[in-house]
Amino acid sequence: MAKRVKPAAKVVQAVGLEGDVKVYPLDSRFEDYAQEDSLIIGEHPEATEDIRLSPVAKSGKLIRYRVDGNASREDAENLVGKLIFAPAGEDEILPEEVVGFLVITTDGQPVGILSDIMPMPGQDVYAIDSGGKEILIPGVPEIIREIDFNSETITIFPMEGLLDL
Repeated sequence: MAKRVKPAAKVVQAVGLEGDVKVYPLDSRFEDYAQEDSLIIGEHPEATEDIRLSPVAKSGKLIRYRVDGNASREDAENLVGKLIFAPAGEDEILPEEVVGFLVITTDGQPVGILSDIMPMPGQDVYAIDSGGKEILIPGVPEIIREIDFNSETITIFPMEGLLDL
């Protein structure tokens, strides 16, 4: 079985002359992941190489890291635009595993098709294509009640006003 990884950050800028980079975290736990040895970097998960990071400074949402093996600004510039991937937990659901699933309410009414899962600081947001409009719902257990991989359905509890716009 292939190693399950998820995008955890993006390299957005080369900094200084010694190969440092500024990284924009895509996952709220990225700083924890950066302390581990299991990060990979690349355009997509299938074409990556290992990377080791050492934190240098934090400025707003961006974090400056020293990259092991980088010796120059040119080395850092070669990383700009690439994604840093972290291992996904065994029980973690990745967007590519559920995008396209039918979303239904707890009483069986169809809502639409899951088109995206957007990571946000507090919780993920599920984007549902209902045919005429996009519905955004928080990915919390109070709303996302069940994800059934056999029937490819996601059951949600539609709190009052959740599906109204």
